[in-house]
Amino acid sequence: MYQPPSKPSAQQRSIRLPKQMAIPGYGDISFLMQEAQKMSGRIVEMPFASSDRKSDFVLAVRYESKDIDPEQQMDPEWSLTQYTGGPPKILWKHPCRDLSLICNLLASSAGGDQLQDVIPSSALYGSAGESANTGAYNPVATTSGLSPTRTASSVGQPESTATILFEPPKPGAKATLEGDLNKLQVPNLLQSINLAKMTGRLDIKTKADSCQVYFQEGIPLHCKLKENVGDHALCELITWLQGEFRFWPDEKTQERSINKRLDAVLMEGVTLLDQWKYLETAGLKQESCLVRKNAMMSEQEFAARLEKGAPIALEPQIEFYDMIDNRSTVYDITQRKRPMDKTQWVPILFNLVSCGLVQITDQAPTQNRLARLKALGVDENQFQSVIKSLTRSETGILNYYAFIYFLEQEYLRYEYFNLPFSLILFSLGVRRGGEDSPMVEALQMIAIRRAMQRIGLVKRQIDVLGHYETFDYAILLPNANAAAAGALANRIADVLREAPLSSDMDSRSLALAFGVASMPEDGVDLDKLIMNAKKARDEAKAGKRRVVLARDFTSQEK
Repeated sequence: MYQPPSKPSAQQRSIRLPKQMAIPGYGDISFLMQEAQKMSGRIVEMPFASSDRKSDFVLAVRYESKDIDPEQQMDPEWSLTQYTGGPPKILWKHPCRDLSLICNLLASSAGGDQLQDVIPSSALYGSAGESANTGAYNPVATTSGLSPTRTASSVGQPESTATILFEPPKPGAKATLEGDLNKLQVPNLLQSINLAKMTGRLDIKTKADSCQVYFQEGIPLHCKLKENVGDHALCELITWLQGEFRFWPDEKTQERSINKRLDAVLMEGVTLLDQWKYLETAGLKQESCLVRKNAMMSEQEFAARLEKGAPIALEPQIEFYDMIDNRSTVYDITQRKRPMDKTQWVPILFNLVSCGLVQITDQAPTQNRLARLKALGVDENQFQSVIKSLTRSETGILNYYAFIYFLEQEYLRYEYFNLPFSLILFSLGVRRGGEDSPMVEALQMIAIRRAMQRIGLVKRQIDVLGHYETFDYAILLPNANAAAAGALANRIADVLREAPLSSDMDSRSLALAFGVASMPEDGVDLDKLIMNAKKARDEAKAGKRRVVLARDFTSQEK
């Protein structure tokens, strides 16, 4: 069986990826190539077992990047070595950029299934009629995904049955290549056009979207997909699994938006496709709700978890994670809160889900209620604008005057229906000189926002969280007595101290002071209730206690 070399030289030292228990597929080979490009001159290895578990293999690649014309770059060097207990046996070495060819070589050597062949070049020129007359390759007789050229005005094809319509770029123009993505995937389609050195425009359409790619001698020059152009658009196109395509020859453009080589974009796109399929398997839809699995996690632990995921900068992953509030849908986060294209948010969400940080669920209860309101004719945008006008964007909670309004409404419910309620006033800060320091400073805004998010996870949905005056915060608890409010305050204190709120902060240095007052236990007037809650909060500050109930404070005065 496979045994790694004992003492490789410094010049030949290789990078070894984790062993796989199955023959690598196209996505694995693409990932291996991507890793080799990151470490120019180094050999990157991927060990794996054969399907019958009788042999071990190592697929290796070495990529030499030089500052020369890309057209003169050396092809990456691939090799496959077999280990069966005796001396290792090199089955083949091959310099090649065609990942489909490497995939097929690997499958034939290790006992796997070969990929479907790409389109023969004979099928890329002329019409179907010409192929039939000359005896050349006939696309209709294969499963490659090609079919005779058909537009909306094809003879004998009623327009009512054409679900996807293509408009020729000029009157009388005929597509020399067409087909269905269900039978021919985008990577093979792009490679085929590249190998045949075709010049023209590739149109790909679904029932909802469309994409255009311009080629010159098989090299992609410009790609437009919805609002995106260039490398990112072409990369996103590779994730399309359904749709139809047409290739219009000799169509040209002056725009140049694609900067990367096709093989590099294909590797990125196939990786993105694998990540997208993983998320779909996990139940991802645009209306899915994202839920944090652990809200009390430090940045260090967060970063450590993500080390097992795809190599992405930490900061955008933190920003995306901060936008997850256990209520917003995927669409809300990626299209409304911070619009991102598929190439940006799919790798981030893949990391968060695969590393056990986020769970994909059905719609949250609040979303279901909103859907029912929409069914009654409520304008969602107007509804959200009202909520936005009542909250502070920096913290995501109610502003001071909005909170006072809800507090007064709850007091009126007490007067009319004798329904009790409680009020928690609290202060947050950090002791920069240590946990015993008397000097308390205000928290940074990012720490405040994370604190509010954690509180939102432990309070009831009917509890109201908001700002109080300039620097403090408050929670209104309908139908709750002082004991229940005190228990919640202690729970919040525990949650806030379970993990640091920012990377430069020790959770032990967090300064907390909660004052709790209840109606009617601590008075039957709203102004007296607020005053008692303030006194209890100040008593907590002075006595370095985290939670003080107004009834305990007033009983001491008596």
